[in-house]
Amino acid sequence: MNTDRITNIAFGLTFINLSIVGITSIQPEALFLSMVRFGAVLCNIVMGITLLFNKDARSDASPLHRPFWLGMIICNIIAVKMVNETLPLVCIQSAIYITGIITTLISVASLGQSFSVTPMISTIKTSAIYKLVRHPMYLGETLMLIACGFASKSLIIISVIIVYLYITVLRILEEEKVLRHEDAYIKYCHETKWRLIPYIW
Repeated sequence: MNTDRITNIAFGLTFINLSIVGITSIQPEALFLSMVRFGAVLCNIVMGITLLFNKDARSDASPLHRPFWLGMIICNIIAVKMVNETLPLVCIQSAIYITGIITTLISVASLGQSFSVTPMISTIKTSAIYKLVRHPMYLGETLMLIACGFASKSLIIISVIIVYLYITVLRILEEEKVLRHEDAYIKYCHETKWRLIPYIW
């Protein structure tokens, strides 16, 4: 069993464990907070199961990719903990969060068993949602975090979002160092110009 497979199993079990914790913390009386926790549980279950069943994980990616994922998980946990149900604009927050959930789930489903903690050159996806941006799963996660930010009274959430975006940018750049060894990915980059946010980056 190679290191990438072990990494996928470890993170897969982490996501499943977070799902279990999330289910027990759902509060039916708090609508937006319940939606946030349910969305997090749903994404964690899908990502956890997908990682556990990925048997072909092999990559030449930098070892930095693993702490990047750990940082992402920590930022998301903090953001969910800081959600406040009483703030206005719940409809806007909900719309952003639901969009993030859908984008994340579609991205993971499109990757299927290609979904891995470390990028795999042999399984470059260029269709469906990947025609919009090259890293749609990260876009979905970012939208979910921003929605949580709008629903927080604490200014600390701004720091969390900045750290998360910094980690996400590093994750993308590290992934593309590996993926750009493939001519197919270079062609894909010319066809889909935007990495994370359309018309921005």
